[in-house]
Amino acid sequence: MKLLVSGAIIGILLIAFVFVWIYLASQGRVPVIQAPLEWVSPPVRLAALVFLVAVIAAIYFAMFPIKKRHS
Repeated sequence: MKLLVSGAIIGILLIAFVFVWIYLASQGRVPVIQAPLEWVSPPVRLAALVFLVAVIAAIYFAMFPIKKRHS
């Protein structure tokens, strides 16, 4: 349960950070990446997203390993 709560908190903080960054970028207060991504195919975008999720999950589970119950 502790793992679920900490994961939810990290997820909420990450989403909040992204929305705050987008808002500040629209105001011109933070740097904006001006890279054209139209030429990148959707499967490559999806693969990059899955890779990023896997890296984040690996780091998270390295920091908070799953404890096995002994029955």
